[in-house]
Amino acid sequence: MRVLCVLNPNAAGGLASQRWNAVSALLDKQGAKQELLVVHDGIPIPDQVCAYLSSGTPDSFCAIAGIGGDGTHSGVINGLMAFRESYPEAILPPYAFVPLGTGNDIAKSLGIRIRDEISARDLRRAVSAILHGADYSLDLGLINGCYFADALTIGLDSSVLRTRNAGKRRIENIPLMRYLARGRWLYTFSWGSRFILHATVEAEVIVDGDLWYAGPLINLVINNTRIYAGDFDFCTNAYADDGLLDVVLFTDPTNYLARYLLAIRHNPDRIRELSQDLDNRARHTQGRCIQIRLGRPQPAQIDGEERADECFFDVRVVRHALRIKVPAEPI
Repeated sequence: MRVLCVLNPNAAGGLASQRWNAVSALLDKQGAKQELLVVHDGIPIPDQVCAYLSSGTPDSFCAIAGIGGDGTHSGVINGLMAFRESYPEAILPPYAFVPLGTGNDIAKSLGIRIRDEISARDLRRAVSAILHGADYSLDLGLINGCYFADALTIGLDSSVLRTRNAGKRRIENIPLMRYLARGRWLYTFSWGSRFILHATVEAEVIVDGDLWYAGPLINLVINNTRIYAGDFDFCTNAYADDGLLDVVLFTDPTNYLARYLLAIRHNPDRIRELSQDLDNRARHTQGRCIQIRLGRPQPAQIDGEERADECFFDVRVVRHALRIKVPAEPI
């Protein structure tokens, strides 16, 4: 059994690189031969993955495993889709997630148990899924030729990410501050500053050809998988193979705070379901094609990666776009 491992050494401030030897040892123990692709800065991850697959024989691998956070997995998945578009006759092996990032939304949504300090048992279960996991079909979102497995976000949350990334760049040469920035401390600080300053914008949201919402908007999340921002479950009935994207809209700061507090994924189910019942204050729907028109440009992000400010977003779902492996080993 051969596995192509795609490692992002910079994921979670270097955590993925630190854990690679443990991942490799677990694969060795299970009898897997490994081929390692280490992605590097300067060239987009999708381009590196597509070029690597184009130069070899991807059907010789039993699986392709991404090792990093949601941004890494999104980059690898876009590389796989680009390869498929260039070589439609080629057969791609299933994709597996070894989640060594900050939020790990995709993995958590797929039942790969990851805590803030990943344990040996968590890592074993994730690695075991590469070889022995159950088969699953993953939908993907698509916007302007870019695929996303987790979420597209427009508005406040994307503004927070931009502030966080700018702060991270400023302190990356200060060892202690760089260590603190690896976790969520810098996100929390950035959120406080942006929450006060970010203003609502007039918006129209069209779902499957019908006008669904018109009015003020402070934040909008289009989810493909269930867990968002590491700790929030806005859509308790969402599944990553249902052929639908979940649209969660926040109209003002009060609504934003209320919905987030209720949607913490560790809350009891009744409390999280209550957050979905607040339709008059926090709106939620599902659809295959979503268009968003805004009164002025807003920041956006896809799977934790920044995008340019835009006034118009045209999003659709690609059903069962990718074969993946999910855990079968008991917790």
